[in-house]
Amino acid sequence: MILIWLAPLILFLGLILSGRSALAAGALGTLCAALVAFIAGPARPDALAVALHFAAGAWIGLPAVLVIVAGLAFSLSLERAQAETEPTPPGYGALAEACLLRGPFLETSTGFGVGYVVAVSGARRLGVDKAPALALATFSQILVPWGALGIGTRISADIAGVALAELLWRIALVTALLFAALLPLFWRLARLAGLPASLRERLEWSGLGALLMALLVVANLVLPIELAAMAALAPVMLLRLLRVRGMAGLDLGLLARLAPYGALVVALALMRLVPAIHDRLEHLSFKPFADASAFAPLLSPALPLLAIALVVATRHGGARQAGALVRLTVQRAGRAVLLTFLLVGMAWIMVGSGLAGGIGLAVSAVLGAWSAGIVPVAGALGGYLTGSNTGAGAVSMPLATALVPAGDARLAVIAAAIVAGSLLTAVSPVRVTMGQVLTKATTAETGQALRSLWPWFALVAGLTAAVALAAARFA
Repeated sequence: MILIWLAPLILFLGLILSGRSALAAGALGTLCAALVAFIAGPARPDALAVALHFAAGAWIGLPAVLVIVAGLAFSLSLERAQAETEPTPPGYGALAEACLLRGPFLETSTGFGVGYVVAVSGARRLGVDKAPALALATFSQILVPWGALGIGTRISADIAGVALAELLWRIALVTALLFAALLPLFWRLARLAGLPASLRERLEWSGLGALLMALLVVANLVLPIELAAMAALAPVMLLRLLRVRGMAGLDLGLLARLAPYGALVVALALMRLVPAIHDRLEHLSFKPFADASAFAPLLSPALPLLAIALVVATRHGGARQAGALVRLTVQRAGRAVLLTFLLVGMAWIMVGSGLAGGIGLAVSAVLGAWSAGIVPVAGALGGYLTGSNTGAGAVSMPLATALVPAGDARLAVIAAAIVAGSLLTAVSPVRVTMGQVLTKATTAETGQALRSLWPWFALVAGLTAAVALAAARFA
């Protein structure tokens, strides 16, 4: 029976492995989940109940879809500004800035691999060959749990039915562990790329990395997910800028390029942190499903993202430019929107119909306490195959709720799975293909980049599984 209950995930992952598109795999996986739930679901739902489970999942996905569309518009509106960054003398410091600071900042604020694109382009401008540039740019994705203002992590928390605030600092701790483990790999790749780090530079960037991770943990204890990663990155980026260029680095050109991001941070801070504004915006909220969270549209990060994008576009080209931006955004966002609805709907069907619970009981009976280690591995596999931490959550969160009892252990396992899924999107076929097209790399060069990243695969999957097992055993 367990193989029947697992059929939606097996079909979904199998179709992607066979080369089918994620959209086709998501559609067929969702149909399979509905059929299995109706025919063999432990909760024995009727057709209406299955449809309502999917509708509840789509409702959970709606906030993400709005941020996906608005975030894409924001990113497209700033393409010119991103291309106009000042030339930097080649060296390890410039490479680390592109891959460890600037790339992650853009990824957290906009998502969609924008940070990866910026890191690849930055590495190439420094004279790095194509294969090493692809490998080094992977590090721009180290903060993907907060990518696109953390919408994928928010969806995973909703699927698992846990409070996001209790999850965030745990995700930050797991991320800090992996950052420390992966930094020597970055040094090795930089050396192979011809930009080796001196001892002084290694010490400096170890210190900056430690400061960034400490700020990340603290920020996730006190700030909402939309602000936490940017709030941790901004002081470190400023500190690095002042050390390299002094106060002269804070010129009008830099401030103009940063203005849209500053406006976004201010808007999000007002919406989330000022009680009078937050309560007024939250007043209009909807909760059509008892087992799904409420949605307050006026509190959505999509509003400031879209407003700033339209202002930037209008400033550059008037109403015609703004209209072109809207059309291009709708054109490019369609597949991501539909895929998000399908993946979250599939996961919600599996949770609501009892499929996930039945799988958990069967696996626990065989593996006992070791079963928790499966959850991050499933998240890593989902992230790698779909190139999306929403896809990773759709695969792993039903297993987390089924295999690990509620409490601190489940929160730690979920955090490990979210980090595993998020970091494996960085080496997914979707992300690598994006870099290959951007750099015009050959298949051989792309393969060389992936082979050099085997420690990334091993460390992410191994350490997150170890965290999950430790949490389950010692809880």
